[in-house]
Amino acid sequence: MESDTKYKASSTYSYWRSGKSTSGYDWIDVVNFILIGTAELTDYDLSQVELIKIKEINETMFASWVGEGMPYVSDEPDKKLKVAFDWYNSVDDDAQIVAELRQGENWLKEQDWFSTLFATSIIQWLVEMVEAAGKVIDNEKGAINTLAQLFKLEKPYD
Repeated sequence: MESDTKYKASSTYSYWRSGKSTSGYDWIDVVNFILIGTAELTDYDLSQVELIKIKEINETMFASWVGEGMPYVSDEPDKKLKVAFDWYNSVDDDAQIVAELRQGENWLKEQDWFSTLFATSIIQWLVEMVEAAGKVIDNEKGAINTLAQLFKLEKPYD
């Protein structure tokens, strides 16, 4: 039977919303981890401005994940972002955080649905996040440029 609505919730969102446990992390968790790690690890300060930007980006990704035109409960994006913060806070040291970042970045790149458009969005989000916090330092530029190279994109910083 055909549905009366032209919109459909994402099956992964529906599964997540039902409260069923999932193993591993999905693309939103990985991108959020990359945002958090880049913001905090490059200068050892997750500023309020960076946190606000991460929350905005998370909301954009969440709305896409849920499905076009689908409503969701207002606190759900924050619950999803908490997954990445819990993951980040569970990692013991900087070397392990870097290893987790590289693993997540490579995992994203290997997905069938990964595209230049998506890669460009991630790089643009990272640039927006670090620039919103003020002067962009060399560590931030280097981290973003390295990821751009991995994604086969032009480096945003010289």
